[in-house]
Amino acid sequence: MKIVKKEIEESIHKQHALTASRVSYAVSDLVKTLQISLETISLTNSDVFEGNDAKKKENLLYGILKNFPHLEEIVMVSSRGEEVVKVSKRYAVSSKDLKKVSDEPQFQKLKQGKSFIGSPKIDIDHQIVFDLGVPAGGINQDFRGGFIAKISLRQVMQEISSVEISDGSYIMLVDEEGELIGHSDYSQVLRRQDVSSSKGVENLLKNKAQDRNQLRILEFNPIIYKSYTGEDVLGVYGLIPMVGWGVVVEQPLVSAYITLRTMLLRLSLVLFLIILTITGLGLIFIFHFIRPVEELAKGVACVKKGDLEYRIPKQSNDELGVVIEAFNDMIKEIKKKRDNEKIAIQAEKRAAIGLLAAGVAHEINNPMNNLGFYADDLLERLEIENINELEAEGVFKEYLLSIREQIHRCTNITQSLVNYSREVESQDKQVYIPNVVNEVLKLVKYPINKQNIEVDLKWEEPLPYVLADESQLQQVILNLVTNALDAMPDGGKLTIKIRCEGNLIKIEIIDTGEGILKENLKYVFDPFYTTKPVGKGTGLGLAISQVIVERMRGILSLENNKDVGIKASVGLPIAAEVIKNETM
Repeated sequence: MKIVKKEIEESIHKQHALTASRVSYAVSDLVKTLQISLETISLTNSDVFEGNDAKKKENLLYGILKNFPHLEEIVMVSSRGEEVVKVSKRYAVSSKDLKKVSDEPQFQKLKQGKSFIGSPKIDIDHQIVFDLGVPAGGINQDFRGGFIAKISLRQVMQEISSVEISDGSYIMLVDEEGELIGHSDYSQVLRRQDVSSSKGVENLLKNKAQDRNQLRILEFNPIIYKSYTGEDVLGVYGLIPMVGWGVVVEQPLVSAYITLRTMLLRLSLVLFLIILTITGLGLIFIFHFIRPVEELAKGVACVKKGDLEYRIPKQSNDELGVVIEAFNDMIKEIKKKRDNEKIAIQAEKRAAIGLLAAGVAHEINNPMNNLGFYADDLLERLEIENINELEAEGVFKEYLLSIREQIHRCTNITQSLVNYSREVESQDKQVYIPNVVNEVLKLVKYPINKQNIEVDLKWEEPLPYVLADESQLQQVILNLVTNALDAMPDGGKLTIKIRCEGNLIKIEIIDTGEGILKENLKYVFDPFYTTKPVGKGTGLGLAISQVIVERMRGILSLENNKDVGIKASVGLPIAAEVIKNETM
């Protein structure tokens, strides 16, 4: 394995060394070619520097810009350090864009007859550029000015990106300070990735060539070290001649030794297949037990959602089979109990309808008497008065409007009773409780008026909706209100409060009756327990109301009020909270 590993390292080293050399010569050749070309142009166009023909100078710069695709911008400076003409590929240049550069260090180098190469930087177009300055003429009196060109490394970056390298490898260009100016993944440059922690970059900065004009590639030996990414890498690094920048090629060991890992993987595959065969036989045995458990979990979920018709298929007679059979029997019993509860609820509802019928009859009697009065009066007036005069005076319209009003009263009274007595399948929906309470109060309007009961209904706004079966919720509230009215045969006050407490909507129904003995309070929810006279109640109202409220995920409680009478409280979760819990 050590021999294979060494051969892999030597192969990667050769490939990376070749790549580093290619990038190094590409950059140095670019700079050298441009520098020689600009020096030649300055020598052959000395008259342009000395003359005052701005158009001629501009044409010269445009010709240079056209012939050298790496140039982004070029400016001609005078011997006094003034920018005379500037042209750019990116934007139009006006005289206002020209500035004086006599005090800048780069100009002082030109004045000494020396070329200079500026530090790379990222321009507004997110590309790496650097300045190259070339003097025109000699030193001091012979100095006529020079060119300062802004050079783009875009094409060099494209070459770096197109270089074929091993999977996982990447190429980096760093400047004299170790700042990243090029990368196979250019986004690393744009976000100014700090690569100074890479050992290859550290060695470059330590061993940087003193003479920038002399090609000096550092040792191209495979070195394993920590890169800036924190990974162990196989790296190669070296200096770029003329500019003093560095090129680093790195490949994480994870990808470098992928061939070695492939061999190990193949060796492991045989062992894995043997283990897989043994494991597969074990999984078949395990699957025989897991599947019934999953079916059992599915059954529990279905029952939780209210599907009492679901049955789990029994596939064996072992322990799990016995559990599944017991589960199915349990669901049958729950369904039977639920059906019995429905029958009891409907029976109580019908009993309440019978008690309400007399009150509704009295309520309807008043508007019916009014209808008879209007009809008799109109008939008498038709016998003794002129029909045309009656029509002209609007008597017909007045009587008809009164008759329609009385008919509406009858319709509203009977409709409330019809809505309550309608037998429909239980169906939860979002319900606004004050609307339900108002419907109940319509049904018991007659006993309220007959017993001279004062009603105080109040609720807080905004009041959230609850998720409930509206008909069954109406039955609960009607039962509690009826109990309160029965407790106040000689008059009193019925207080109904609705408010939001946390995630619950609280309904409190308070009467001013005699209350219930403390020792009897624990029996009020027992079936057939009642404190009312014989024939006045069945003793099932509170027991059934408790079943309905608990099915709505709520709480029903009864207690003596601190002042007088009984306080019945119903707490129901708000609809949004119920929906949230059921979807989790």
